Amino acid sequence: MTSIFTTKTIYEESQDSEADANSQRLPSSPVTYQLRATPNWVKKPYHERNFWERVATLDLANNKCYTVQPQNPNPPPNINVWRERIWLTMMIAPPLIIQACWYYIIPENNFFHTWHPIVAFIFYTAALIIFTINSIKRLTNYMNLYGTFDEHNRPRDYVDDKDVSRLILSVFIYIMIRTAGGLILGGYNRYTPPSLGHTISWNFPIKIGLWFIVLDFFFYSYHRSVHTFPFLWKIHRKHHSTKHPTPIQAILADDLQDIIEIIFIPLGASLVMPLSAHELWITQCILLYVEGVGHCGARAYWTHPVVGEVLRPFKMEITIEDHDLHHRHGKSGKNYGKQTRIFDQIFNTICERIECIEK
Repeated sequence: MTSIFTTKTIYEESQDSEADANSQRLPSSPVTYQLRATPNWVKKPYHERNFWERVATLDLANNKCYTVQPQNPNPPPNINVWRERIWLTMMIAPPLIIQACWYYIIPENNFFHTWHPIVAFIFYTAALIIFTINSIKRLTNYMNLYGTFDEHNRPRDYVDDKDVSRLILSVFIYIMIRTAGGLILGGYNRYTPPSLGHTISWNFPIKIGLWFIVLDFFFYSYHRSVHTFPFLWKIHRKHHSTKHPTPIQAILADDLQDIIEIIFIPLGASLVMPLSAHELWITQCILLYVEGVGHCGARAYWTHPVVGEVLRPFKMEITIEDHDLHHRHGKSGKNYGKQTRIFDQIFNTICERIECIEK
């Protein structure tokens, strides 16, 4: 497919950095994108970076992801969804098993037998932080292995200097609010440990699949609105300051967007499709993983681990390239769904894939 763009490439200067020899390499052919100069925090040796910058270092892939690459003539490989499900299970299950074992080992008449909601909040917040770190590492490894979409035109965007501390703080706030919200909405009961068939129902995969579809309906409605109405675009514009994001930039946003996406959209999904506290914690882990996948840009056919295979025969599954194209086109972009393409298909707002074309 030939690009419709022919405008000249220029450098987009960071407000906190100057163009120099370390700036990203220009592509050989003109494209519509603006290439950012390497931000100052990336140039620093690790020991000179502050706390926020050291945490942001987790999001850095290897250097080739930040320089224009030769066009890859091969189709993107398929990511084995069962391999990802096994990895997710290995990452998500341990905290639940630890709490269940605690209740089993500590006698019922012991004061420390049950977990007060505050204890559960601290424990599951820490567990979600660990899950987030492991997810980012996994995604950047895939970026290193497979390269990224559109890398022959423009590489991935670094986090800008002025956004580093806010971005990392937003991640921590996201984790704490989502953990607390799950415990509250799920009706956490300190006397009931995690158990299959009880706090985690046997039909949980169906429930979580429906939860993601309901979530996507609310998100699609909100997301299309902010792209359609100019006065609402101001809410979302910050998120589109990156054309080629990385996993951690999934949370790049202004305060109002953070409130809507972190609190109200999942709240709507949970009111329509109620889940228990432990089911919601599992769901939040998968949701965080999917958010990172959608923004990593790894050049692979990689779909949703819960509903992707079910929706694929109907061409309603979402892949990395779908949301990557959405970012690439900015305000005019389509592909408003982020868990599925159900509503993009229904309302004819799909942007056709370029590299993930099935033969």
